[in-house]
Amino acid sequence: MPSPSPTADCGLDTTSDDPSGGYAGPPTDEQTGGYAGPPTDQEMGGYAGPPTDQETSGYAGPPTDQETATGGAGPPTDGEVGNGGGPCGPADWFDMTRDFQAYLGEHLTKGDDGTVSQQSVRETRVRKVSAAGEARITFVSYFTDDALSRDAALRLGRLFIDWRREVYGDAGSVAVRTTEGTVLVTLTW
Repeated sequence: MPSPSPTADCGLDTTSDDPSGGYAGPPTDEQTGGYAGPPTDQEMGGYAGPPTDQETSGYAGPPTDQETATGGAGPPTDGEVGNGGGPCGPADWFDMTRDFQAYLGEHLTKGDDGTVSQQSVRETRVRKVSAAGEARITFVSYFTDDALSRDAALRLGRLFIDWRREVYGDAGSVAVRTTEGTVLVTLTW
């Protein structure tokens, strides 16, 4: 199981300019103009290191689970953890915005007109902490009245709970907040 990087902010809840809302990671050297590290052997024309086992016909190490048919490949590698990976392993926040918006498109009623919409949901993130889920919904409230904003947040929270129960059958808590970061409602399912 990959361990969190000591410099990673696994509770980070920011998005990139990308509309998918995924974590873009730290800036690249190209973006910062910083040191890009030593050049590769290809760039220098230098020594490329020792040949691989395949090139020398040497020992290739123990067989993989796929080769031995024993199964049980163990925990996923860093590249397979979460959608967008990152250093936080299974506790990463998964971007579920599109999925939740699609659910809203099928389950909003005429009574929801003017209070909540698919477009009002800016971000929906979910993660597992132990056996329970934790979710955050960020939405644009069209109301200046706090009570009406809270009602809209409550409706979104209840729709989210219906969606999680219907599609995933799991349990957890969801916090619904405005784009300014004010948590209006916290519910459990």
